Amino acid sequence: MKTRLSRQYVRLLPLIAVLMLFSCEKNLPPRIIKTEFAREPGIGNYNFNVRVEASDPELSRLTYKWSAAKGTFTGPTDQTDALWVAPATTADDTYQLFISVSDGDAETQDTLFIPVAALKFAKLTGFALYTGCRVPVGGAIITLDGKTDTTKLDGSFGFDGVRVGRQTITAQKPDYTVGTTKLMVVEGVNTALVNLTSPKYTCILKGKITGNMSHNPKPFYTVTILNHDLSDSQLKFISSSDGDYEISGIPLGLTRLIVRDDVRARMETLIYLETEEREFNILVPEPFRFIDSRDNKEYEAVRISSKIWMSQNLAFIPHVSPSFDQGGIWVYGYSGFDPSAAKATENYSKYGCLYDWATATADIHGNGKDICPPGWHLPDDDEWKSMELALGMDAVELDSTGWRFSGDVGKKIKIETGWDSDGNGSNSSSFSAIPSGYRYATGGFLGMGGFATFWTSSVYDNLSSYRRYLYYNLNSIGRFNDFNTSGFSVRCVKDLD
Repeated sequence: MKTRLSRQYVRLLPLIAVLMLFSCEKNLPPRIIKTEFAREPGIGNYNFNVRVEASDPELSRLTYKWSAAKGTFTGPTDQTDALWVAPATTADDTYQLFISVSDGDAETQDTLFIPVAALKFAKLTGFALYTGCRVPVGGAIITLDGKTDTTKLDGSFGFDGVRVGRQTITAQKPDYTVGTTKLMVVEGVNTALVNLTSPKYTCILKGKITGNMSHNPKPFYTVTILNHDLSDSQLKFISSSDGDYEISGIPLGLTRLIVRDDVRARMETLIYLETEEREFNILVPEPFRFIDSRDNKEYEAVRISSKIWMSQNLAFIPHVSPSFDQGGIWVYGYSGFDPSAAKATENYSKYGCLYDWATATADIHGNGKDICPPGWHLPDDDEWKSMELALGMDAVELDSTGWRFSGDVGKKIKIETGWDSDGNGSNSSSFSAIPSGYRYATGGFLGMGGFATFWTSSVYDNLSSYRRYLYYNLNSIGRFNDFNTSGFSVRCVKDLD
């Protein structure tokens, strides 16, 4: 029995020797295949993602350790990837990072060389504005790159010595939401905007849009709050099928809004907001048509405040005069005596007639008053002022002689096409003033495409009367007097029934 076991042991000796040979073989260390880095966007591009790729011949589990003589690591340093932040330096430099890879018995090391550019600085200016518009927010604390500034009344702020790179601007003010803006600061001068808002200092404006004649709701009209430079803000709303609208976040104070359909501006007005919620129903001017019973000519008219105004120039022409005649009715460019021939011209169809003041005010034309159709009359100076006030002119400017600029009344009554040098209006009043030119007092026509002039019935002195004047390159409306022998357009008006 003993001999048999010895023989079996002898037979196992070669296998045991082979196993002992392998068990005594030296462990192979891990192998580093590659190391690499990439800049992460940030202040000065000083953040670096570093990475190592390694393997082990025996497929042992590996551990990692990142280290550096300078700079700091943000986050773990025992993974294949790490985030290293370079020292802030005013000169170009190269830094060494060390990676150690271990399988538990053996360790392999490598060095990663990272070039870092010198830190650069820039200047930044900007504005703090209400969200969605260009209304400034004064007194807000602005924080950027560890620096602070307080916005001025116009919302402006500025910083020198801002580090180049990806930055975040923060704006704070009591009772306001915190505003943030992310941007990439580059060398030189940078500009930026930061937005914040306040439920306490903004208003929710809501109401219904209807026609001012039919009182029917106006669906799918766009109500837009205008910036102070009269450009569109982002605060807008499209009315519902019932004509309802609601706009939130409007800064308190004087606000201008404009209402548009899918073709053009239909109404523009100023409104003062002083509460957190305001109901404001909007009446959109609605043109309608009527017929002059004297010649069966059809006209459009529109309600503006408490009056109805013709939105086309009067074209009543019982007789016609050549331009050299010192009184009567003229058609721009026509120099004959035949009303039928004058009516056949393109200028008559487009611009109507020009009248001297005596003809415009004479009680011989079938309405018991003046040149206007029955039931209508030539507006006096005060009626023009009432319209101008309704369209936004400052009351202190109404009686001024010359150009009156407040409220951009000229822009609101000029039609959207046909004025020279793109001097068109918005026609938000639907008055539809066209550049019909005029006949100057000594004869001859002037200004088609660039001017429009309308008589009033109000006398200035023995030789002249008040008129209204529009010019292609101005948004204002002029109040002047001129010789009664001049030929101007006529717009008739009637009181609401």
